[in-house]
Amino acid sequence: MTLSTVRPDGRPDARSVVLLNVDARGWHFAASTRSPKGRQIENRPFAALTFYWPAIASQVRLSGPVERLPAAEGRADFAGRPERSRASILAGRQSERLDDPADLTRAIDAQLARLAADPALVSDDWHLYTLAPDEAEFWRADSARRFARQAYRRADQRWERCALWP
Repeated sequence: MTLSTVRPDGRPDARSVVLLNVDARGWHFAASTRSPKGRQIENRPFAALTFYWPAIASQVRLSGPVERLPAAEGRADFAGRPERSRASILAGRQSERLDDPADLTRAIDAQLARLAADPALVSDDWHLYTLAPDEAEFWRADSARRFARQAYRRADQRWERCALWP
């Protein structure tokens, strides 16, 4: 899915992330609080998710507030990841400039050694977040270019629906 947040200068920032779960709390994804997305969410706890399926000419957009889930859930997610993934997370520095690819290899190797010495090691910066949508839009194309759009807005404890012009 595409996760969109806002940078401190007001510019939008979008990237693909893995949808980990959907439950009554919302749509779950993971991030390091040291990453740009983690810092952006901590600064402005709202985001948008976009799902696009070109084969069926459909898109779903969700937006709403984002909350950090309990630390135990983030630790469990971290512990369940493959070793190299955990080492990469522990190496940190996501989205910082990398001048020499060998620096990345050395950093991951150092974290692999830490994990070998302490398999229960978890990152204090790794968290699960949930987006609880208060807006949703469903878009569908057809061959005659009569696009169908349905918007939903949460009002109190119920959803209000309306059709939108394409």
